[in-house]
Amino acid sequence: MSLTPDRRRFLNSWAMGAAAAMLASPWRGSALAQAPRFANDPFSLGVASGDPLSDGFVAWTRLAPEPLDPDYAIEGLVEVALEVASDEGFRQIVHRDVVMARPDNAHAVHAEVHGLLPGRPYFYRFQCAGVTSPVGRVKTAPLYGSPLSQLRFAWHSCAHYEQGFFNAYRDMAAQNPDVILSLGDYIYEVSYGPSVRRMPVDDASSLSDYRLVHAANKMDRDLQAAHAAAPWLFIWDDHEVANDYQGDVGKVLPGQTPDQFRARRLAAYKAFFEHVPLRTRSRFDAAQQMRIYGEVAFGDLVDFTLLDTRQYRARAACLPEGRFEGSSVLRESCPELNDPNRSILGARQERFVREQFARAPFKWSVLVQPTLFGELTQTDQQGRPTAFTDGWGGFAPARQRLIDMMAQRRRESQSVVIGGDMHGFWAADVRTDYANPASETVACEFVGGSVTSKSYNFERFTRILPANPHIKFFDDRTNGYGLVDVRADRMEVKLRHTDSTWRRDSAFSNLKSYVVERGNPSAVEVSA
Repeated sequence: MSLTPDRRRFLNSWAMGAAAAMLASPWRGSALAQAPRFANDPFSLGVASGDPLSDGFVAWTRLAPEPLDPDYAIEGLVEVALEVASDEGFRQIVHRDVVMARPDNAHAVHAEVHGLLPGRPYFYRFQCAGVTSPVGRVKTAPLYGSPLSQLRFAWHSCAHYEQGFFNAYRDMAAQNPDVILSLGDYIYEVSYGPSVRRMPVDDASSLSDYRLVHAANKMDRDLQAAHAAAPWLFIWDDHEVANDYQGDVGKVLPGQTPDQFRARRLAAYKAFFEHVPLRTRSRFDAAQQMRIYGEVAFGDLVDFTLLDTRQYRARAACLPEGRFEGSSVLRESCPELNDPNRSILGARQERFVREQFARAPFKWSVLVQPTLFGELTQTDQQGRPTAFTDGWGGFAPARQRLIDMMAQRRRESQSVVIGGDMHGFWAADVRTDYANPASETVACEFVGGSVTSKSYNFERFTRILPANPHIKFFDDRTNGYGLVDVRADRMEVKLRHTDSTWRRDSAFSNLKSYVVERGNPSAVEVSA
């Protein structure tokens, strides 16, 4: 992808964080690299790719011969060979590299590959200690702004390890997407709910705990298949750290003080980086923050604007003393809900989105965020309007600023919003004024179910749908994900689901199908 001035500034800002991380690391050379022997497969967690650009991608693996043994450690630096080929049999090798797996990074590898051709499929694998990893497939992005006729992407969220098998990932891989988007709750830090298998920890709080949870998830064969099938783009929500956390404030475990949450968050962020294919620029900056928000474009067809709604948000409105999780509050008694200075993105990220939306137009603009974006009108038992403070309803002025941006951009680039978090499927219109059912629709939004996480709100949410006429569909009685085919004139959206996550062989089908025509921001249901 050629670098526009905006993108160059964007990459440079991330690179500053990477440089700071390298300066802080004692592992900067290869003189001490080891040639270890492993009793078990060092590639037990599989391989993955991410952040596809027109000339390359990020290739990931982690050396983990004993992934669930918290006391096992590989000593020192380890050299890992990487091969990239234009064919699956690796007869046409186009890139070779030797990268360093470091103990301060849990011997994870984030190899940044460059020099490839745009819009081409490639295959990659790692080798270490005489062992060859599984093969991953990746496709580079087309040149920035170049003609592109079609793109297929999948998105998903909410994969609680205990609450089902990851068969959604297996179906995702079988659909042959060009890119897969992970919209948050990639792991769950806490054990709860119905279980078909057990997590290695009950409530993660330390770096070792989070590493164990990530490793258990990564050992799932269906998740490994989805990672090997296509490059991924990542944002996060709350359960990568703790339920409903807000910035550097969140739930602490018994015996801990609120000040200790920041250490917990840093441990969770580090483990997240170690287990997903992010670029080095996403490591901690001087403020001990990880930047994951950004933008990835595919030719002139579609760009994805990826949001971080956790790290920079204001504290939840009208939060009761001693509570660190979201709650429902009466709108009439919580003036903070209408404070325009409160942000779910933070000022810097909002500025980035504004600049991104002002850029040269693409045919489609996909806003990638972790939850239900639009209004969900609810009342208490006395019929008084309430708001749930952890979602966009707790930051209505900030949401309105994004809606206004989409409205200003709609003539050049049509907007679609995707989300997760709600443990159910949703389809809705994004309105300029949710208080006025006749107000203009500027975009449509889809929430793609959950990979495994369960919900028991069908009757409650169904009762309030008449008060939310912009919502076209809701069902939380089944699990799944979203699959989208994008063309210049239309976007075809399939909400894929399964009847059971308790069996690995359960089949998937289309629960609902929609078409979004370019020029008409409202989705139309079609035969599934």
